[in-house]
Amino acid sequence: MKELKLESLKHVSMEDFSGFGRIIGRFEEMEEYLFTLRPEKPKGVADLDVTDYAYWDLLPFKDTGLRFSMGMIWMKNKPAGTNVEWSECHKTTFEFFFPLGGKELIFVLAPKGPVPDIEKTRAFLIGPDEGILLDKGTWHYPPFAPYGNTPILMPRYGELAEVTGPVTEAFGKKFDTPQPLYRIGMLHAMETYYYGNSFEDGRFTKNGDYSVRVV
Repeated sequence: MKELKLESLKHVSMEDFSGFGRIIGRFEEMEEYLFTLRPEKPKGVADLDVTDYAYWDLLPFKDTGLRFSMGMIWMKNKPAGTNVEWSECHKTTFEFFFPLGGKELIFVLAPKGPVPDIEKTRAFLIGPDEGILLDKGTWHYPPFAPYGNTPILMPRYGELAEVTGPVTEAFGKKFDTPQPLYRIGMLHAMETYYYGNSFEDGRFTKNGDYSVRVV
């Protein structure tokens, strides 16, 4: 088992985090680094007497053939030293996470790849004044709260579709969506994969070795 030291996101640069996604909430004028989810520096404007700075096109998503959703989740508290033994990734969907109520969340992340690289896995303490955008394919364990029940605003953008059965047709493709893992009638990210003590054919099974602990 690998032990992960919890890193406060406020001490992590956008460049350092770019292997997982993008930090949302930083003053963009102070940041010059460009990466996949920041291919160009956003154009900021002073908006009359209402805002000091406004970015009306912070994230250049230009493909209108995909779907956007706005979700809310309430994450459970998990104690320090909790073992994390599986990870998931969404190959064709972006996910945002914004903790609300002045609270924070803990996220265990690994860069995109065929499987989560345990040596590159890191744990971040996120919030209360910043959120993140996970890139497509970023491996992650669902975020959990360091204390108390935590509400999280969770927009998603990508190949999201309402599940119709064991196989769901969407975006001109067929996706395996076995029950009960995929709930019929619910909006799910297609092309989702699991690794570790994970889900397979709708059941929780062993699928690779992955075991970390946040300390």
